[in-house]
Amino acid sequence: MSQEVPEKARLQPVDESELHERTLASLAPYRDEDGRIYTIWATLAHHEDALRRFLVFGNHVLGKNTLPLTSRELMILRIAARAQAAYEWDQHVRIARRAGLADGTILAAATGAWDGLDERDRVLLAATDALVETQNVDDDLWERLSVHLSTEQVIDVLYTVGQYLTIATVINTLGVRVEGDLALPLPLPTDSKEVPA
Repeated sequence: MSQEVPEKARLQPVDESELHERTLASLAPYRDEDGRIYTIWATLAHHEDALRRFLVFGNHVLGKNTLPLTSRELMILRIAARAQAAYEWDQHVRIARRAGLADGTILAAATGAWDGLDERDRVLLAATDALVETQNVDDDLWERLSVHLSTEQVIDVLYTVGQYLTIATVINTLGVRVEGDLALPLPLPTDSKEVPA
């Protein structure tokens, strides 16, 4: 799925002093521990109106999603690994660790070694792969999702995959650089796995 990303950033992050007050207000929750706006958002601030609108949707997916936090993070990590989107990978490794996921579980989701995961997470990761590959799930996978999830949660699966595939595309195309060292090396994913019946 992934192709080689640019060797250097194609767009530099916008300096905070150049941003409108409305944009700064929207970005208030999107700062690191040193108070700096995260690089992804400062880069997308080249189009401030679109960024502010995108953050509303992103806030739902990241902050108000009906999926269990750890399941959502495993899905995002799978997308980041498949896309080889290092920035997305790094940020969500950190979020996953704060949510209580061990590095072994993070790497299992990313690489496709799902045997040790519970069935719900295996189904969610299979759905993630199917959506990335075909933008759809077959009837069998739909039934498996329906066993484990409410209708709202299934819709949030679609939103989560769409949101983070979009972010991976932005990261790779614009060459958004990781902020410091990777928290965990970015593995190469294996081919998608089919969930046993």
